[in-house]
Amino acid sequence: MKNALKIIIAAAAGLLMTFELPAKNGIEIGYLNSTYRTKAASGEVTKSDPMSGFYVGLVKDLRLFAGLSIQPGLYYSYLNTAEKEEIPSFNLSSSYTEHGLNLPIHIKYTFDIVPAFGVYVFAGPTLSLGLAANTKISFTGEALGNTMTFDARYNSYTGNIKSENIPEESLDQIDRYLPQTRMNRFDVLMGGGIGLNLVKFVTVKGGFDYGLLNRFNEDMADAGTLNRMQFYISVGVMF
Repeated sequence: MKNALKIIIAAAAGLLMTFELPAKNGIEIGYLNSTYRTKAASGEVTKSDPMSGFYVGLVKDLRLFAGLSIQPGLYYSYLNTAEKEEIPSFNLSSSYTEHGLNLPIHIKYTFDIVPAFGVYVFAGPTLSLGLAANTKISFTGEALGNTMTFDARYNSYTGNIKSENIPEESLDQIDRYLPQTRMNRFDVLMGGGIGLNLVKFVTVKGGFDYGLLNRFNEDMADAGTLNRMQFYISVGVMF
């Protein structure tokens, strides 16, 4: 993971700093919504519960000619989903959280309507590295007049389980509430979208990406495919 992280950061630094083209730098922050599409070997297709979050990062707009430009960036993303459930004698709460580092490389074309307003379209790949993907399960209930809380955490990249206050004899029962999916950290997403340039330095855009790589770990690849889908809306400032 460290080597991959270094490669992505080095690539981003090269894209963001070394081009000798007319360029603008910018900062973007936006809303992010993502789901996983699973296709089993039998052909059955299911979708996970949607995850919501945000992304924030740097972007560079490198003008080529006319309205055509290359727009690389480097973003941090955060996604989360949570739910609660009542089971006999206990209340169950669970949450799933992802942290990621993303390097989009988009081709962009801008239609300048008037000097202070423009419309643009963009498309291209995004290299994605998963930094962390954890499921946390908490059980709270009454036993012998006392309130008891048991916690367990599952790492979707390593498969490791950490537990607190859970007796050894209860771990097998807890396992059935934890996901059994192992995922790869890496993905290449392809997508595009549309945006607006406002008052010369403010930009608003929305887009959609689809993951091209099977995110199932090699041990699970024969079981089917797991692909990410996501859409986003953001606002940025160019300078």
